[in-house]
Amino acid sequence: MNPRKRNFLSLGLLAGTALLGRGALAAGACADGSSAAGSALLDRYVAAINAHDTSGFAEIHTEGYIQNSGRGPSGLAAQVENWRALFGRMPDVQARVEDRVIAGDRVVARMSLQATHTQPIQGLAPTGRRFTLRTIDIWRVETGKFAEHWDIVDFPGLVKQLKAD
Repeated sequence: MNPRKRNFLSLGLLAGTALLGRGALAAGACADGSSAAGSALLDRYVAAINAHDTSGFAEIHTEGYIQNSGRGPSGLAAQVENWRALFGRMPDVQARVEDRVIAGDRVVARMSLQATHTQPIQGLAPTGRRFTLRTIDIWRVETGKFAEHWDIVDFPGLVKQLKAD
């Protein structure tokens, strides 16, 4: 495995372990249900993204959803607007969960978003190329909904794909 990818994945796993707070990467119970509830919540989120449908986001995110990435504002309305804007810039975007870890009130997912580069991204003019953006996402679940989010996004890997000859 490429050392950069290994470091990226290792950093994500360490962050996930720290946020899980229990030091164990085993399936456990979501605070308000079971690991199955956390997994189902993640599946509903990915299905909404893949359908390009934000109408069910109120059943997936709390009203006071906290976005810790620094790339966008917090709140349910901000999440709806963020995804609508992404669908506009990447009309064929599709999400996939590659790995998931659920413990306590945390859902951790290694995800990929695939789309065609038809709009400027990271300052790069559209190339028409298909790309995969990889992320590690960590959510805190409260009352059966995502309440808080942290992520690590592989922007260098994205830029490398888009600049490839």
